[in-house]
Amino acid sequence: MNNHSSEHPKSAPDYGSGAADYQVIARRFRPRTFTDVVGQEAVAEALRQSILQNRLAHAYLFCGPRGVGKTSMARIFAAALQCPNSSDAAPCANCSTCERIFRGEDSDVTEMDGASHRGIDDIRGLIEHVQYAPTQGSYRVFILDEVHMLTREAFNALLKTLEEPPPHVKFVFATTEPERILPTVLSRCQRCDFSSISQQDIVRRLEKICEIEKASPGVGLLKEVASLARGGMRDAQSLLDQILAFAGNQPVLDDLLRITGRVSPQSLNQLMEVLWQGQLPQVIETLNPILDAGTEPSVLTEQLMEALRAELHKGVAAGWTEDQVERQLLAQEILQETRQKLRHQDRGDLVLELALMRIGTLPALIRTGLSSPVKGGTSSMVSTEMKSARVEEVLSEPSSRPVSGDSKMKIEEDKVVNKPLQSETASPNEDQPKSTPTTVGRAQGALQALRELPSSAMDSTSSLDRAGTLNPPSPSKVKEHATRVSEADDLRARFEKVSSMLSRHYVTDSKLENSDAGWRLVVSQSLEKVLSAPEAKKAVSDWEKVYGKLSIEQGSVKFSSGDSRPAEETYHDENEEPPQVVKQAEEIFSSKARRKKN
Repeated sequence: MNNHSSEHPKSAPDYGSGAADYQVIARRFRPRTFTDVVGQEAVAEALRQSILQNRLAHAYLFCGPRGVGKTSMARIFAAALQCPNSSDAAPCANCSTCERIFRGEDSDVTEMDGASHRGIDDIRGLIEHVQYAPTQGSYRVFILDEVHMLTREAFNALLKTLEEPPPHVKFVFATTEPERILPTVLSRCQRCDFSSISQQDIVRRLEKICEIEKASPGVGLLKEVASLARGGMRDAQSLLDQILAFAGNQPVLDDLLRITGRVSPQSLNQLMEVLWQGQLPQVIETLNPILDAGTEPSVLTEQLMEALRAELHKGVAAGWTEDQVERQLLAQEILQETRQKLRHQDRGDLVLELALMRIGTLPALIRTGLSSPVKGGTSSMVSTEMKSARVEEVLSEPSSRPVSGDSKMKIEEDKVVNKPLQSETASPNEDQPKSTPTTVGRAQGALQALRELPSSAMDSTSSLDRAGTLNPPSPSKVKEHATRVSEADDLRARFEKVSSMLSRHYVTDSKLENSDAGWRLVVSQSLEKVLSAPEAKKAVSDWEKVYGKLSIEQGSVKFSSGDSRPAEETYHDENEEPPQVVKQAEEIFSSKARRKKN
């Protein structure tokens, strides 16, 4: 078997005559046999066995990433079908037939580019040639590259011929986007999926090429080239060709960095160090020289993502804590978002600078939350009473910082809860395991503690005072609220049986009150008209049989923290003015409701 990898240019470039017969590495070392296609052994063996067993499909679809050998495999498959000297279903790669096929000059093997021949007229011309018998070989092979670029009309025109072609015709389609091909076409093809090539396979192939080219790459150069290729052999070979042209036969890693505009490992490590230390001034001082040297923000972003990924893998294997892992994940998300923004922004340096500033503040923002000590690998059980005490402590702690008018709803995070919780099963004198102190923002600590409590522990009667502190309700207020909610919900349920519209109208435009004179329902003018209907009157009458007389009065409906308003709509006590943002929201929604009604 002749390996095309050993070929060299026939002569040196003749710049004086303007003719140059130098071929790039990606063309000179293009595979010519099934075994030369690196990383696609499964596809190569499947095609070879189909030839040996004479179980050939009439159409094949080669799909996969760019530069992984789809078109090369199609040519090798055509040569294996046509070569008169083939052995064990492999072309000899040396006869005149194989030479013509690999040069694209064989009359029985037609190659078309779907991007430039995508119309119905091009497909009609192809269909006309299908009827002709082969002139030299046994088959006529049609290779359509980038087939997903064909128009819908062109695909439809090809369907009948693709389903029932003449016995001497074989179609081979190659594409990087199989999802764009019509399902009717996919169902008529035998699909072969090409995978990305591993870094190890790319490095081994590049080493062979360097050996033939008599080049001595520096330490780590070929590995970095394979990493930049992202699984594409053609990309790796093109980049190696560029390095050899730039640095000669002894390229080093610095030459690759200069060509691609990447940052040196030393500068990258320095930037990462000041990032995790939260030294924001040093972050800017380190970033500016890198960008001034010509490094593109998109390239630096890619390098940072790769470095964070490698650091995350090592950290997880070394037993990082949850907050350390969370910090890395958040940094990755920020960089992913930055990479998307860089595609649409003119000032990429500003976008990247802001992203790095956000990453630099992550160590101060990460909180591990309320956690109980871990003993024997299992979290200790925490009693509901202890959780309630923790919630009361968090919620009732007074605020010490003035709060502006626009941030009255913000709970301060400068005071922390740092008392370790003990197991309810442990005795008072038993030595408890010491847990690492953790800082928790008051808002986050309250939220997690509330999630651990039963749903009945807190209700909508809690309120926010003007300083922004969340105060728990008094027992009497809780009892009064529970009674009122129960009766109001009962009335709402009865209205729901009449009409869901009536139930929603009741919730938004009424207020149920209880006084010495009895029950009173204050309603809006529109709801008063609705309640005059017989079905609504019957629902009210049934409610009165259980709870007593109910008088319906028209008036201005104002809700306070103790009313039967849904919990998510309760903001303040009845003697307290709502925050400005709540007032603005109410005005917006009420005006929208009026416009919709009119």
